[in-house]
Amino acid sequence: MKKLLFTLLLSSSLFAQEKATDLFNANVSFIGIGIQYEKALSENFTAVGSLDYLGGFRYSYSDFYGSDFEYILTTNIALEGRYYYNFDRRIGKGKNTKNNSGNYIALKGTYTPDWLTTSNSDNLGVNPQGSITFNYGFKRSFAQNFFYEFYTGLGLSLYQETYTNYDFDNYTTSEVKSTNTGVALDLGFRVGYNF
Repeated sequence: MKKLLFTLLLSSSLFAQEKATDLFNANVSFIGIGIQYEKALSENFTAVGSLDYLGGFRYSYSDFYGSDFEYILTTNIALEGRYYYNFDRRIGKGKNTKNNSGNYIALKGTYTPDWLTTSNSDNLGVNPQGSITFNYGFKRSFAQNFFYEFYTGLGLSLYQETYTNYDFDNYTTSEVKSTNTGVALDLGFRVGYNF
């Protein structure tokens, strides 16, 4: 009986079973690096704030201009409310829920300002933009404090376009700004470390 009790206690400590917890992490994704703070609001709800430095690139070729490779790096700010819907089921199956390992649905807002933007081209810039998306994701922890996370979602984006208008009658130019809407696809994978 003592051996059985010892085995049960040992195995329960190997699989950490906990509800939502506060986490601070640094992470790497396909297109950038970032930091993230996740605050537990209740057993299954969290609020997540992220600051990322993201990048993009493009390659072009023409017979007249030749080839060109351009890159850009800029900041991105995100706030997200998450509901982890399967903590109880994972605990019931004896699966790990440490560091908020579970599946979630979320409402996420992002803003990409033109702050700390770096590019190898004078003609490449960032127009301020934002989005609101409804996401599904899952997060799993491994090797003590490391984690990986996948998420996808769909929503609405707002972006500002700036273009130059040339007045042929008066030989003047003016800068015109317009705000447009579109469909936002949020798709990501990140690996990180919880401090």
